[in-house]
Amino acid sequence: MEDFTAYMKEIEPKLIEIRRKLHSYPELGKEEEKTCEIIVEALKDVEGLTITKGLAHGHGVMAQLEGTGQGEGEKKCVLLRADIDALPIEEINDLPYRSKHPGRMHACGHDAHATWIIGAAMLLSRLRDRFYGTVKFVFQPGEEVGFGAKEMILEDRVLENPTVDMAFAAHGWPSIEAGKVGIAARYAFGCPGGFTIKIKGKGGHGSWPYKAVNPILVGSTICTLLPQILSDKIPSVEPRIISVGAIHAGEKGVGNIIPDTCEINGTIRATKVEVMKQLKDEMEKVIAGVCNMHGAEYEFSCRYSLMGVKNHKALIPMVKESVGKVLGPEMVEVLEEDNLGGENFCEFSSRVPSVYLFMGIKNEAIAPEFSLHSPKYMLDESVLVKAAGCFASIAIDALKK
Repeated sequence: MEDFTAYMKEIEPKLIEIRRKLHSYPELGKEEEKTCEIIVEALKDVEGLTITKGLAHGHGVMAQLEGTGQGEGEKKCVLLRADIDALPIEEINDLPYRSKHPGRMHACGHDAHATWIIGAAMLLSRLRDRFYGTVKFVFQPGEEVGFGAKEMILEDRVLENPTVDMAFAAHGWPSIEAGKVGIAARYAFGCPGGFTIKIKGKGGHGSWPYKAVNPILVGSTICTLLPQILSDKIPSVEPRIISVGAIHAGEKGVGNIIPDTCEINGTIRATKVEVMKQLKDEMEKVIAGVCNMHGAEYEFSCRYSLMGVKNHKALIPMVKESVGKVLGPEMVEVLEEDNLGGENFCEFSSRVPSVYLFMGIKNEAIAPEFSLHSPKYMLDESVLVKAAGCFASIAIDALKK
């Protein structure tokens, strides 16, 4: 591992430079033109790569590297994936490399994700004699808007020629200490879903509420009852969430007019599609019952993903060992709790054995506690090269086994 560690130290300044450049020019999903240019520019300096750009309708990139090590039998292929798009958030961090695009920010760390996969390519390029097989480095646009993964798989055929045997990815995780890694024992991400409830009442003056059907009261009753579904209708062993995120009704600043309509928006999450369907069905029963009681009408729409990101059980021990070689065995932990966030890496993990990692980025000395999609999102840049080393180690070990 001595030369491996030396290579990591050597590339670290370059990775910080790449990440800061990406961070300065955040672009939303399907608009990642500059981001694509920066990634391709960095990959061109890596010896042995075959680079393909223009994927996923324009801004997706894939690089491929062939090992020169000795082996027997059919060669295997490993895919390492990064998402590359930013979010419509105004950055408030005071940094010399803060976002140059107003209202745009890498508030979910995709600039780091792209950087550490570039770093893995740099390391593996120097270590080609240590593996027998192929590594594909995939840079996917549009993840935040549910785009890119399916397009790269079905249209660009990134899982073919050669056929990918295993896929790996990671997310910077603000609840895990920087330098540590978490691996979900089951679901790294669940099935994400969203819902909209439109309630039609009867407007009127606030002085005569008995002449109206107040959709705000109907909506608030529905919001109060929805959480009971989780405890009364779904088995407690099943991870599940119903969250209301927005209610819109009436005119701002006007309190004496009862509006005609009220709209409620929220999210549902679970790890199983059948639980998502049950949540949807039970929600409509509550909505219909409350509206019927008050004499209101409603429209209900609910859409959800058919898949979560489930880590492949047989690969987890290998990944844990590979990461432990780079960071130390004590720095990697298998997490028993399922995570119900959403990630369209499920398009990869549903097709090939996969593992999705949580790379810890929490460092109180650099930034107070923050969450994903926060204007305060702050990365501990020491994680970049560590993550690159982890992915390189995983690729080598996966191709050996």
